[in-house]
Amino acid sequence: MSGTDTRIAVVTGGAQGIGGTTAALLAAQGYTVHSLDLKPNPSGAVTSHVCDVTDAARLAELAEAIGPVDALLCGAGINLRPRDSRPEQIDLEAWRKTLDVNLTGTLLTVRAFRPRMREAGAIVTMGSVAALVAMPLADAYTASKGAIVALTRSWAVDYSRFGITVNCVCPGPVDTEMMAGVREKFKEDSQVQLPQQRMARPEEVGDLIAFLMSPQSSYVSGAVIPVDGGLTAHSAGMPFPKRKYD
Repeated sequence: MSGTDTRIAVVTGGAQGIGGTTAALLAAQGYTVHSLDLKPNPSGAVTSHVCDVTDAARLAELAEAIGPVDALLCGAGINLRPRDSRPEQIDLEAWRKTLDVNLTGTLLTVRAFRPRMREAGAIVTMGSVAALVAMPLADAYTASKGAIVALTRSWAVDYSRFGITVNCVCPGPVDTEMMAGVREKFKEDSQVQLPQQRMARPEEVGDLIAFLMSPQSSYVSGAVIPVDGGLTAHSAGMPFPKRKYD
């Protein structure tokens, strides 16, 4: 793509992890890419904007500055485990922050950028297998991702009249910074829990997202797609707690 054919993409959470990988993939495919994150994207091929996705005024300001957009990835998110737990002990501050960033941040991002999207635009939201199978001791994260799945389906219907597709990608465990604190323990558990017996590489998720943001996916909308190495197809699903709660 070049000249007037250049597509414009906005990626929240675009500094690292799945968002950063997707931003780099899109730039390599010829997109003009804008990363919105609390940190800058390290790639010189991506334009970075410091942004907290819970800040509606900042999102509106950036939407005005960036102008027309063809593709939007709502990739910003947090997981505050182990502070996130069952209802009797959950830290309400952690609950509110998780929903504020993951769920409300997605809503505010779409609210800011959807009116500036060109016809045949594409929105991709970031769900999780936590929205599709039981994930013990992750109430806030699970609730936020389940709500994103529901919103995606609703938006796919609402925005069809504008020629805009909306899809949700639900990654399983991915080898990113978010997994750093539990990476080694998870690698041990994954030998039993995951059919492919490994975490995904970020580009394995980013490639699908880039496809859903492209014109080639123009008839895909309202889809909720696991990228989980077969986890959601596995009869055992996620591991159950091994003992009664204290």
